[in-house]
Amino acid sequence: MTYPPQAGAGQPPLPPLPPQGQPAPRPQASNEAGFPVLPAQQFHSLLPQQGYAVVPHPVLPMPYKDSTAAWLLWFFLGSFGAHHFYLGRTKWGVAYAVGFMLSCLFTIVLIGILGLIALFVLWVVDATQMSQRLQQYNAHAYAVNRSLGVA
Repeated sequence: MTYPPQAGAGQPPLPPLPPQGQPAPRPQASNEAGFPVLPAQQFHSLLPQQGYAVVPHPVLPMPYKDSTAAWLLWFFLGSFGAHHFYLGRTKWGVAYAVGFMLSCLFTIVLIGILGLIALFVLWVVDATQMSQRLQQYNAHAYAVNRSLGVA
């Protein structure tokens, strides 16, 4: 059985318990000097509202992508999805990388060959759409740069 804490020497007496069904009153908190402690919202409203200068972050232009780099990445590292990462298509790049690694792992049981064949087909399809994707990326980069006033 636990007993309720009692006021000891040097402590103020405990407030009486509220009747059943009523919330307990919140005690007024104070600091060592006896001043009441305000919640953050009330304290913030007491501060003088001054307009401090906000230093803007430097805005960098969106870089354009080179077609030669995209084609070289497609040819040499296309099975890992490097050309997708280069063109900002991260989800496709991760899918290529994971698919290639799993296909290589599963070639031990010969089922991974199907994954490698599927990746080869996707690699060829990417070759047919590489120029279009590159133009789309660079058009988007131009639009962003123009909206920033740096195009």
